[in-house]
Amino acid sequence: MSRRRFAFLAIAAAGILAGAPAVAFKSPADAPAAWRDYAALVKSRVQDWLSGDDEPAKRLRASLDARAPERGAATRFVARLWFLADGEVTRAEFEGVEAAAAVELRALVLHRRIGAPPPADMAQPMHLQLSLQVESHAALPERRG
Repeated sequence: MSRRRFAFLAIAAAGILAGAPAVAFKSPADAPAAWRDYAALVKSRVQDWLSGDDEPAKRLRASLDARAPERGAATRFVARLWFLADGEVTRAEFEGVEAAAAVELRALVLHRRIGAPPPADMAQPMHLQLSLQVESHAALPERRG
């Protein structure tokens, strides 16, 4: 069985949407600095979780790898995340991925803590635009260490 490596193209905060349907989308440039800082922290945590060695991360990578049309193909999707006051992810929705990958993504992020509470006035859910690139280890030298 060949080993797989997943390179993360970019995980960027695409914006923050207020929970109330009547409130308009806020782009990162229009969001308060505290919201942007929290989005950067969330981005970092999600990237760590996606590249982790735990079972949910491995299942997600296997799921994406199985669906990748070719080596180096990128999967782009949007994550909408809701947080408790202590920074725990309590709800997650995903657009742009198949249902099986969404299940794996949800298992990867739900009930995990970001490491800091969200700003008290931050609108939820937070929208993150994610892009993952699948690369096969078969063509890469083994890492030693």
